[in-house]
Amino acid sequence: MKRLLQTSATAASLALLLGACGSSGASGGATAADPGSYGGADPALVKLVPADIHAKGTLAGGASFDTRPMNFYSPGNKPDGVLLDLINAASAKLGLTVKWAQVPYAGLIPALQSKRVEIAGAQITKTPENKGVVNLLAFYKASSSLLVSQGRVYHSETDACGTRFGLTSGSTINQNIANSINAKCKAAGKPALQYLYFPSFNAGQDAVRSGRVDSMVNSAPQIQLATKADKTLGATLVGQLAARETGIALPKDYGALTQAFKAAFNAMITDGTYKKILDKWDLASMAVAKAETNDEIPMS
Repeated sequence: MKRLLQTSATAASLALLLGACGSSGASGGATAADPGSYGGADPALVKLVPADIHAKGTLAGGASFDTRPMNFYSPGNKPDGVLLDLINAASAKLGLTVKWAQVPYAGLIPALQSKRVEIAGAQITKTPENKGVVNLLAFYKASSSLLVSQGRVYHSETDACGTRFGLTSGSTINQNIANSINAKCKAAGKPALQYLYFPSFNAGQDAVRSGRVDSMVNSAPQIQLATKADKTLGATLVGQLAARETGIALPKDYGALTQAFKAAFNAMITDGTYKKILDKWDLASMAVAKAETNDEIPMS
């Protein structure tokens, strides 16, 4: 089958900046998180927040809200997910709240650059393309797997050669995984992957279910949740693809606030709040020993 390339030049350039396993969705209304449920502010951490941001007390947050269990809307249009819980808890320690709004995944970096979004609640991983474009803050481990129909098993990456391979538009990590597998296929003298792009993981999941694609690459927690919810789906190469440290992003000139969030996350790791949130979502395997920023984060 002819290799399918469905992204425009603009979308392709945005994909280089977004090093994540993300999704796209229509923009929507904003909702403020309730800081009370995350505990009170830490006076020592509050002092790290720039005066202008401390004075307004609220940050504009953006996420696609279609990426369970990372960020999504629970019943009543309530922003929910493990990433939002972690960010809201860190914000509360800094004496801040986050007003969340739905932003298409591929639009998050431009929104950060324009400061329409001040904190992106999406999985954004350090890549050569986004280094220096935004401030990166890594505070959990991630890896990727393939969503497949139940019973399909790949024992190695080259077992996928020649198959229809689904990717989320705007994810550098997903694209890098696909390109890496394709290089191994070529080296083994096997047929190339046939790329198909989808605006969200949900759309790719539907394509796997209907048989339009053979697999869909995405973060392991998302795929784990999908297979629990639908027993016709399975996972393969679980956790074997693109192990990395990852997190979120803030605007390029928000360096001081990024360091304040780093300190807040490290305080949460020390006091147990971090573990409590990960355990709530059954994602203890994501834990890291410390939060890191920018040059401290290993390149993916």
